Amino acid sequence: MIWAIPQDHEREIWYANRHLVLLHPTEAFGLWARQFREPGEGEEELQAAVERPFPFLVPLSDDVNQAWEWVQDNYLLLFDTALWAWTPDRSRWPDLRSAELFEAWFEVEILDPPWDVVSEPLHSNPPPTDQDWD
Repeated sequence: MIWAIPQDHEREIWYANRHLVLLHPTEAFGLWARQFREPGEGEEELQAAVERPFPFLVPLSDDVNQAWEWVQDNYLLLFDTALWAWTPDRSRWPDLRSAELFEAWFEVEILDPPWDVVSEPLHSNPPPTDQDWD
């Protein structure tokens, strides 16, 4: 399901072939994340960072229930990615990252496919390596 919508004579706007999933951190996640407070970081800045949702592009389906099933089947991938965004040091992650903990730490929102309004092609970059964080 991809539609091109004429925007102007120089480009088209495309509907991406992915759902947008947002993981909204709960207070339980915030309690864990606060251990990574940067020196000199103010409370408001930290609170804003802790409340920022984690966005994911996931497979598109005609039925939103299938998207929910994909999230449930792949919760650990989403969970680990969100934790890695705070620290790549897995020794600081919770030992048991169960579906129940995932649901306690994040409220999941599944949105319609996003519109791609940029004229350059969409591409992906690999995440930084552990050495990039040192």
